Amino acid sequence: RLEWLEKQGLEIQIVASWLDIQGYTLTAEHAATWARLFNEHLTEVISNNPGKFRALATVPVQDGELAARELEFAVKELGMLGTMLATDPMDQDLAKESFEPLWAAAEALNVPVILHPPTHGFGANISPSYLAFSLGRTLDTTITSAKLILGGLFDRHPNLKMMLVHGGGYLPYQAARIDNGYLSGTGKPVELQRDKPSDYLPLLYYDNVGVSSAAVRMMHDIAGADHIMLGSDYVFSGTPRPVASNINEANLAADEVNLICCGNAHRLFLKE
Repeated sequence: RLEWLEKQGLEIQIVASWLDIQGYTLTAEHAATWARLFNEHLTEVISNNPGKFRALATVPVQDGELAARELEFAVKELGMLGTMLATDPMDQDLAKESFEPLWAAAEALNVPVILHPPTHGFGANISPSYLAFSLGRTLDTTITSAKLILGGLFDRHPNLKMMLVHGGGYLPYQAARIDNGYLSGTGKPVELQRDKPSDYLPLLYYDNVGVSSAAVRMMHDIAGADHIMLGSDYVFSGTPRPVASNINEANLAADEVNLICCGNAHRLFLKE
């Protein structure tokens, strides 16, 4: 990791646990025990290289109250910067009311929640199987984030900071279709405070992993340069090209590039 950071010209990396080992098949109590063990161990591991790594918490998604408690412990006692959740955790639905304590805790702590698709989610089962990695996982992100918006999450928690990886999946590109469903009444589970679902897209944060420079421009037009961040998907889909290549090719202003690489992350995660 240290060698990779040097090659990329980066000073610090924010790390998180691999989603498939976050204990989704455990009971709530066992998942809470596992999350605490994982968070304490990860904190110890990154302490070997002070200033080079910071970490995101694992939380037991089986129980919203337990998840909220673990996030509070991880942030206040361990110095973690937020949490990363699977968009489709096994046998769970992030749009359920039982997750309210977790959203409230993240909002009160003023820490980000990152949504990342797991390898076992809905999108993993699409056919043909060779499209599961490239398209299936981004489908998980699209569906879950749309459900959260349509369920009124950001009306109830307007200061919640949520980040979608892989450029938000298909959400930015197909937001007008979601609007049409909402405005026609066929896709309107609750009455939103804003006029339409796409009005909530500028509240979200997006990374640049696996998207084109044209997609970076689209994210810029939707949410602004201050809501785009540099990601890597390290270690899974690493590329010999600089992780900022699609940002540098998006014809953005120099100050906007500086925000994405990496002023926004310093502000959102490190509070600098």
